[in-house]
Amino acid sequence: MPLAKMGNSARYLQGMLTLAQRIRGRMRREMSHRVEQLTYRLGASFDLAENAREACFSGRFSFMDGRFMALFPTCDPRLEFLVLQQADAAVRHAFDLLGSGPTVVAHGIDCQGFEGVRYPAPLPLQADGLGHWLSGRINRTNLKESQRIWRLVGEGYSPIDWQRDFISGYRWDERTWHRDIPLGHLPGVDIKVPWELARLQHLPALALACHFARQHMPGFKEALIYEQELRNQILDFIANNPPGFGVNWSCAMDVAIRCANLLVARDILIASGASLDEGFESCFAASIYAHARHVIKNLEWSPMYRGNHYLANIVGLLFAAAYLPGDEEVNSWLVFATQELLAEVQYQFHEDGSNFEASVCYHRLSAEMVLWGCAVLTGLSQSQRAVLAQPEHSRLRPLPRLRPTAFEMHPVPGSGDRTSPVPPWCWARLGRMADFTEALTRPDGAVVQFGDNDSGRFITLLSGEQVRAGNDPSNPLWSLDHAALVADIRTLLGARTNLQGVDNVRAFTVRRFAGLDDCGTAHSRTHKDEAQRLVGDDGVWQKHLRNFEQTPPQSRWTTRFAAASSGLRNDVQCAAFSGMGCYVWRSDRLFLAVRCGEIGVAGLGAHAHGDQLAIELVIDGINHVRDPGTYVYTPSPQQRNAYRSAHAHHVPHVKGREPVDLTLGLFDLRGSATGECLYVGPRGFIGRHKGYGAWVVRMVALEDDHINLHDMAEGGLTLSSSDPAPLPFSQGYGRVLG
Repeated sequence: MPLAKMGNSARYLQGMLTLAQRIRGRMRREMSHRVEQLTYRLGASFDLAENAREACFSGRFSFMDGRFMALFPTCDPRLEFLVLQQADAAVRHAFDLLGSGPTVVAHGIDCQGFEGVRYPAPLPLQADGLGHWLSGRINRTNLKESQRIWRLVGEGYSPIDWQRDFISGYRWDERTWHRDIPLGHLPGVDIKVPWELARLQHLPALALACHFARQHMPGFKEALIYEQELRNQILDFIANNPPGFGVNWSCAMDVAIRCANLLVARDILIASGASLDEGFESCFAASIYAHARHVIKNLEWSPMYRGNHYLANIVGLLFAAAYLPGDEEVNSWLVFATQELLAEVQYQFHEDGSNFEASVCYHRLSAEMVLWGCAVLTGLSQSQRAVLAQPEHSRLRPLPRLRPTAFEMHPVPGSGDRTSPVPPWCWARLGRMADFTEALTRPDGAVVQFGDNDSGRFITLLSGEQVRAGNDPSNPLWSLDHAALVADIRTLLGARTNLQGVDNVRAFTVRRFAGLDDCGTAHSRTHKDEAQRLVGDDGVWQKHLRNFEQTPPQSRWTTRFAAASSGLRNDVQCAAFSGMGCYVWRSDRLFLAVRCGEIGVAGLGAHAHGDQLAIELVIDGINHVRDPGTYVYTPSPQQRNAYRSAHAHHVPHVKGREPVDLTLGLFDLRGSATGECLYVGPRGFIGRHKGYGAWVVRMVALEDDHINLHDMAEGGLTLSSSDPAPLPFSQGYGRVLG
């Protein structure tokens, strides 16, 4: 047989073997899920509190003593007011999430609806202290335990409706198995709304309010009010959301984020001097076990198309493993989560620090998870570090992809002789994540919105953008100001923290959570130079300028943006992030960002837009071009596609055509053309893509008193104006200005 045919046959057999392995793995997972479903339907899915082992650890926030709290007024008085406002809203069960506006979330409320779609309110209910009201709401096998937990809730507490999309009014059923929860099945319905509330990211602020109250800060209620409210909300959630049932167990990412926020809130509460009763502590510990077990059984892993969801799974699991007492099960979580966190940093973040999902805002979310994950690993106890150092000597429960190899302990930057399992390359990449965010930040303090923005966060406690936004989620800075991430990363890496300013308070908190002191050394960002490598040369520029002049008039288009005066090119600095494909020119007068690169998530494009060759441009403080944002996902497929289309962006346009296929699915842009960068330097930018079948090229020319965009197309394509469609600017998920 000829060698070529033998090679083809071998590749065919290898492909068939790989396919068979994937099918077998999928069948095995599906069988496991159905066995789990049957088990939970025949018996209670609760990890019964009376069988829970020791309570969760605390002490990570023990630095939050009276001395720490006294620093707040001297740093920025607005922080104290922020905590007061957020805690009081939580006590009233008033939430403003994903465009809802301030809404008191209770059973039977009328909702505002989404773009004219509004679902009828269920009948109001009267919650009795014995839990009889739960009959018919909780599935039969979990009812008894739900009622027992509900009886621990304080008298007079009104339950939150955790199953409701409190914008459209649609309500899921808490008796539905999590894998049978429908998604995107009805117009106007947004599953992200109950998910966002059930992340419980408001609880750490409620716990922090106990500290302020015990310091007798003006305006705060008695500490016991905040303490009891936090306790009651947690018990309310546990009783009304049996593990594995209802909308709030249908996405393992949100389960993991909730797990981390529950642990942080309880730890902060304990640090305030609160004493929690045995009944609550037992239920809480059982719930953390349930969260971790659910995550490990429902990991959102894929050989290629895994992203921020899987990263959240891992970091949430790491929180649980760090707080729970070590044993065969918990230690296996610790080793697995450490192994996978380091692997995902390499897989999901390019060497230049940019994230691989083709989204600036998802970069913030994922980088924040890496930040907290590294902080957890840095603050591990000696016994936990011993498990990682010699996992082969520890009894570990088998897990898929678990490789119990020893983790070496490495120096922690800016911490003297401290070590952690985080290797130097990971610390360096974390630093470059901050560089990317800083570079993509516009003069007004908001980041460029290349790609999706779902306003997602991991832990929002004391985040400075909330202060700068005036605690108003409709303010663009609430979702688009990412300065806190930069400060958090740089401080964890060893930058000096003087506790001046809102970002430094949070950054100090993250550093102390990691078990590090507040006396870091000055951090030298030598890696920043790596992000400034230029592409191409003057010959490339002149060649494409001649090509533009020779292109037929119908296949070229020029857009000019004038400056108020000359000298526009003076002192311009350029930063290139070729991983995601973002290029930035900046000076006191100019901010220009260009998108040209990967589709994201290994070509899936789940959170990418049709924004190849798109720009954002600010000259002399005037916005000339701005990405319109994202608006929503499943509530309106039409709006979803409108905002991610090429016609929503300032890119080369071919009339009546799109360079991406928007019909594949709301989170699928497979087959879209990647952008190819040809020149990045002092003259500007040249890039191209083949999304229309033939090459489309954009030149961005930096001139002394203006910016010129020269677009040209090959193959006889006819270009039209590159001005984007007039969509309302969406400053955050579910929100538009004007």
